[in-house]
Amino acid sequence: MHIDRVISRPAVFRPRGAHYKFGTVAKRIGILVFEGFPLGDVSLLADVFRLANDAGADTLPAYSLAMLSETGGSVASSCGLRVWTDSLHGPLLSGFDTLFIAGGPGAALARDNERLLARLQALAPKVRIIRALGEGRTVLAAADVSFLRGGLNTAASAQQLRRALEARNASASVVAPPEALVAALKVVKRNHGVALAQRVSEGSMPGSWERMGAMLDDGETDSANVKINSAAHWLRENYHQPISVADAARVAQMSMRNFLRHFKTQTGLTPSEYLLRARLDASCLLLAQTNLPIDEIAQRCGVPRGERLARIFRRRLSISPSGYRAVNRRASNE
Repeated sequence: MHIDRVISRPAVFRPRGAHYKFGTVAKRIGILVFEGFPLGDVSLLADVFRLANDAGADTLPAYSLAMLSETGGSVASSCGLRVWTDSLHGPLLSGFDTLFIAGGPGAALARDNERLLARLQALAPKVRIIRALGEGRTVLAAADVSFLRGGLNTAASAQQLRRALEARNASASVVAPPEALVAALKVVKRNHGVALAQRVSEGSMPGSWERMGAMLDDGETDSANVKINSAAHWLRENYHQPISVADAARVAQMSMRNFLRHFKTQTGLTPSEYLLRARLDASCLLLAQTNLPIDEIAQRCGVPRGERLARIFRRRLSISPSGYRAVNRRASNE
């Protein structure tokens, strides 16, 4: 993957055949990263805009991409691979069409960086859209940048973003749709229409359009997405409590019917399944890494008794909790 900036040359666009009319100036896309940023998310963003550029191979690029960090220079990703970045405090010419704020542990710490927050506030008038991923939302919320324009987040105020990130350090890992892919495709769809967005979606992740297409609607759908994200984070944070789907719907401030429909569309899971997977993930982690009794692990993960946890393990993993622990212990000792 090539994630250095794509530099376009001034020229006159001459449409040929069925090429998309991208225009004479590439739209600038900034990706703000921090130490330990998720490389997978940034790779997805870069790939979407590369594919959009490739769609107009005989024309100017649709997008130019810039990697940014607060001080510039080399920044390490979550897997140790380092990328070169420009400084957010340096001269950024005419600003950006879209600025993505990546997640990761560095983003969670950056929300207390007053110099960075002040710079984001100063850049706001030069950025048409700001989108945050994962822990990057804490940075956006701390900057109180409630000026998201262009119809993409009109219902999402800074206060709503804060609520959506209350559980940014959730320990359970639950399968979720690729947020970075959806965010980038929204930009492509807004700029160049549904046809190109679908083309890029299938080029980036074959078969994804059937699931992602409905998530690219603006306005009202974006508001629902924020609410579902808030509820999903809340479920992952509180999986150890005796909570219900009705509780999650109240967190999302949605009717039960709408909550169930939007949650399944956005995550691919029902809320009950999502919560169960969070509990199962946490149980697996404790079984593999601790010597806690199974009854105590069950209670710590929101399951009343060890017998019920055992039934869940047998039904979902075809193994008992003690068997899972033994297998993982053997694997770690090999």
